[in-house]
Amino acid sequence: MEREDKLTLAERFSFGIGELPGAANAIIGAFLMMFYTDNIGMAAGAVGTMFLISRIFDGISDLIAGNIVDRTKTKWGKARPWLLWLGIPIGLSVALLTWVPENASSTTQMIYAFLTYNLFMSILYTMVNVAKSALMALMTQNPIERAKLAKYSVLFGLGGSMIGCSVAFPLINALGGDISAWRGAFAIFGTITSIGVLLSFALSYEHIKSVEETVGTGVREKISFWTGLKLFVQNKYFIFTLITNFLINLSNNLNSGSQTYFYKYAMNNEMLTTSLNLFNLVPMVFSVMFLGEPCIRKWGKKKSLYIGATGQILSYAVRGLAAITGNIPLLTFGTVLAGITLGPIAVSNNTLPADAVDYGEYLTNKRIEGMGSSVLTCANKLSTGLAGAMVGWVLSLTGFVANAVQSASTNNAIAFLFAWGPAILLVLEMILVKCVYRYDEERPVVMDELQKRKEKTAL
Repeated sequence: MEREDKLTLAERFSFGIGELPGAANAIIGAFLMMFYTDNIGMAAGAVGTMFLISRIFDGISDLIAGNIVDRTKTKWGKARPWLLWLGIPIGLSVALLTWVPENASSTTQMIYAFLTYNLFMSILYTMVNVAKSALMALMTQNPIERAKLAKYSVLFGLGGSMIGCSVAFPLINALGGDISAWRGAFAIFGTITSIGVLLSFALSYEHIKSVEETVGTGVREKISFWTGLKLFVQNKYFIFTLITNFLINLSNNLNSGSQTYFYKYAMNNEMLTTSLNLFNLVPMVFSVMFLGEPCIRKWGKKKSLYIGATGQILSYAVRGLAAITGNIPLLTFGTVLAGITLGPIAVSNNTLPADAVDYGEYLTNKRIEGMGSSVLTCANKLSTGLAGAMVGWVLSLTGFVANAVQSASTNNAIAFLFAWGPAILLVLEMILVKCVYRYDEERPVVMDELQKRKEKTAL
């Protein structure tokens, strides 16, 4: 029988802490390019291009990983076992990122960077994140419980990202400030990542069965890669989720990927990375814990996406004005505003893939949690790669010189990546929500029909 009752606190916690690889990914997005350019001496444009090329491999691996999860059948379920199998390897891959050979040729350094970056991003993070994301659709179909799962996911993901970004420079400096210190810091981040993934496996459970599994032997048909891909593209809410997540994550990644350069060069104070992320942390936690889920309860996901996006756009505009004036108090206010308004958009956005899975089953009687969760991971990582490439290209085109005073054009370009560019992307996201999203109204019909099918086949 389908489980619709409340999940335990342990289950919500486990789902949330499974987002720590996402936090590691955010830290990598914020600091790895600076490590490559300012510590190893690699060219910014070349690094940016490497990030983008890596996303081609990553996009393919996401689709493959989704199909692998959909075809997995073990005593632990279809998604959970991947958290067990890859928990330790993903932590090791984070540590390996900073072991670029210091005295090697630029070609050798780039090859090492490419291989280790793709080991983490295209293989291990892909499989872990697809499996973890699939858990939401497998744990519950209750929309409020999904909102609670999303709340914990955002809390650990973005909260972990902010704490990690806040402590990164102090930790590196405490360890000596040299390349060895960077390696020590990333080893610590990798260890925390592994612990989070293994805890997620230990405490999470898969409760939901498809209509197929209520028939006969209760065995779900294994779906081929091409069949899964066909089911994916036929589902309007998978496509909507893909584009929406891409725009939201590109906005976030442009901001986070440029913030270290913005604080260090445009504001002449790299420690703002620590202080402002901490200023953002408290209102972010409050918003995620106490605003996201209530907004969904009262107004639905569509209006919650509007509310959150509007607040985020205003926060970027304030920070953009602060960049023009060099006003740190105004920059701080914009950062706090970003945290306060994050909950409604982040919690709502994180439930979209699971809703698309239900809608797909309504259309076809087939659930593709793995392929569906790859929507989120694919969009996130494509946006991460493109954001990294854009930062690298902009730095290169505007004459960036590592560890030197930058030109006005370079600082202005960095400020655009930090504030105005993300705001524009969120305006596009709001237009998409307005024109396409109707699931708040469609969900009652979808869930009623699925329940009728299960009751009919159970007779």
